[in-house]
This record gives sequence, C-alpha cells and structure tokens, in this order.
Amino acid sequence: MWPWGHLAFGYVVYSLVSRVARRRAPAWPAVAFLALGTQMPDLVDKPLAWTLSILPNGRSFAHSLIFGTLIAVSIVVLLRRLDVRGGLPFAVGYYSHLVGDVVIPVSNGDFADLAFLLWPVLPVPQDHHSSVSILRYILTADLTSRYLLEMGLAGLVGLWWLVDGAPGAAELWRAVRRRVRRHPN
Repeated sequence: MWPWGHLAFGYVVYSLVSRVARRRAPAWPAVAFLALGTQMPDLVDKPLAWTLSILPNGRSFAHSLIFGTLIAVSIVVLLRRLDVRGGLPFAVGYYSHLVGDVVIPVSNGDFADLAFLLWPVLPVPQDHHSSVSILRYILTADLTSRYLLEMGLAGLVGLWWLVDGAPGAAELWRAVRRRVRRHPN
C-alpha cells in the first residue's frame, strides 16, 4: 500500500472507531497522531532497509507484530506520561498500516508473503530496493491500476475527512500563519 492508501485506510478505521466509541468525528490532535501511526512502519523500515541496508527488507522490523507492538506500546506509554491524548489514534494508525499490508497477499493467497508479521522468527526475503530512497521510489512509481485505485480511494476518504469537519486543518493553518507572522522574510 502507498503512503496515501495507508493514511486513507487508517482514517476510515479511526473515524469509525471514534464515531462508535465517542459518538463524534475525529478531532485534533488525534488525527495528527493517527497520521503518524499510519506511516510509522514505513518511516522506520524503508530507510533502514533501502537506504542504510541495515534491515533485510522494507517490511521487517517495524512491520513485525513482535517489534511493532513494542513500538506502538512505547509510544502510547510515552504519550500518557506526557499527558498527551493521542495513544489510541497512533495505535489504530499503526495497526491499520499492518492490516493494509496484509490485504493484498491474503487476497492473492500468497500467505508466505506474510512472514514479515513474525520477523525475525520467520525470515523475509532480501529487498530488491536497496540504495533507493522512499522519495525516489514514490516519484518513479508506475501508474498501475492499483496505484490509481489507491489514489482514487484516498480522494474519496479526503471527502470523508471534509464531511468530518476537516479535523486539524484549522489548527495547522493557524500554526502556519503564526509562524509566517513571526518570520516575515
């Protein structure tokens, strides 16, 4: 799944959780922690595998349920200690990323491709993207039907976000305006 696909999928899951559990749309800063959670496994694994060649695969350490759970729980505990509300949205985003990466292999019956969920207990194949930055990978992507489908779904979820009141947009806009006023040049 592409970054926008993970973000869209995570937003749908969290919006539904928020509406069922709290009977309201997601709010700020929850959506910021959700967004971070939806990207975290790739932000850890892809650079460590593709750019630094420390990990065997772009889906290994942070995509593993073993280490991923340690990462998610650590962030949740840290946020609680800092008295910042954001642990649940971060965890929902994190685990929605893992679910998103499981959907295609399961739908294709490629269950061996799920080994990353139990890495390092199960081995993962050596990645063929070594020495490739995430940005270059995204910028050189082929416009496949799956790529375009994810873009379209992300657009639809963007509309859902607008219907939810665009949580976070006003806060980000105010922060940018304050910054620009402080530093006009």
